[in-house]
Amino acid sequence: MRSSLLLVLILAAACGEDTVPTPEVDSTPGNRPDPRVIPGGGIGDGAIDGVVNLYVIDDATREPISGAEVRVGDLAGTTGADGLFIADGVVGPQDIVVKAAGHRKELWIGANGANVTINVEVDNQSAPPSATLTGTIANYASVPFTPQANHAKVALISFSQTDKLGDPANDITTPAAPGQLPSNLCIGPTCDFTINTRTGKLALLATIFDFDSKGTEDSADDTSTIIGFAVKRGIDTATATGPQDLTVIAGADLQTLAIDFASPPSGLPTRGALVGIELGTDGVLLAGTTDGTSLSAPKLAALTGATGYRLTAIATDNQDPPAQSIVFRRGLTGSTLAAGTWLAPPSAIALTRQGGSWTNAPGATVHSIELSQGATKIVNVTVFDSARTSFEMPDLITLPSGPVDAVINAFAAEGFDVTDFSLDDDENKIDRVGGQQTTLD
Repeated sequence: MRSSLLLVLILAAACGEDTVPTPEVDSTPGNRPDPRVIPGGGIGDGAIDGVVNLYVIDDATREPISGAEVRVGDLAGTTGADGLFIADGVVGPQDIVVKAAGHRKELWIGANGANVTINVEVDNQSAPPSATLTGTIANYASVPFTPQANHAKVALISFSQTDKLGDPANDITTPAAPGQLPSNLCIGPTCDFTINTRTGKLALLATIFDFDSKGTEDSADDTSTIIGFAVKRGIDTATATGPQDLTVIAGADLQTLAIDFASPPSGLPTRGALVGIELGTDGVLLAGTTDGTSLSAPKLAALTGATGYRLTAIATDNQDPPAQSIVFRRGLTGSTLAAGTWLAPPSAIALTRQGGSWTNAPGATVHSIELSQGATKIVNVTVFDSARTSFEMPDLITLPSGPVDAVINAFAAEGFDVTDFSLDDDENKIDRVGGQQTTLD
């Protein structure tokens, strides 16, 4: 074979040929990468220049959704069995609409990536899976407490949170029977508890207070002072059996953290903070909340494997519905937890059933509008183009009759590239949110 090829080349040269024919290749211009699913949803693989490979996946199961109605710019179609729709002949940023049965609709404005994966949530979220754990605080009496009038020793047991923003698994509660306190709340000299938790790997934390009722029935004057903590690490609800007994953290392993709120946006005078402890695969333990500038918490060294404190600082106008700004600071290791720079909410908001407009929050990476009715999620609009301050509702999406709740948020994320991101990898870059709520009649 090789000698035959050589003979052809010699003959071609002898006949005066200047070039040798080459195999035919795809000469279609533009950016045409192979289709791929971006983990958790996202955009990538270069700017749109000829094609968009659009995958639609279920946010919870990560499985492809077939038969979803989609629109990329002016091109419409449905996804195949693999969840893929290929839009050919498109150039530049596109508005993408996804409508899948049983799921919240999505509108991505100004998306600019040759590969796009849109994760859609179910439109009426069922209760997340839960587990029930029981236990006691074995050495509860070692937490110093001096009985006095109107005071009580109280322990509140909580479970560690996942790291996903808005995860419904973090909102699982332990209900109270009529006329009784929730079973994850102890009052008195001993603490035996039952708590409903999310499933998976987690930790339990008891925050122990000196509660002062001030001798009145008015809860507004009640005060609670943290006097101790107890913890249980390394729980897996899939294999956990028997009591999950918590161990009191020694007083020498506690410290007072200073909360530095810096300068929240104007018009949001009410402030507060949640302090968590990051425990890797065990999640994030909520150590406490405060509307002041200090909080008692365990030292990181007291919890093996703790990687830092998590500060969630909140500023609000205290209205109903509220405008608010939230700051997330992760991996803090010092005794002062600083909020740093805040993000103002979007302003000049005008929303109708046909669309809306707003003024962007300075410093925001993306903006979003979430529409819902009761527990039903209707549509989420995500705006990647910082020059866009309005949208029209696509005819593919119809809002139901009756009042519709609307939330418009601005998100800031250091190092987040709107043309190249994976939500699985980059969601934790979100460090500031500013939002407003309203209702469409």
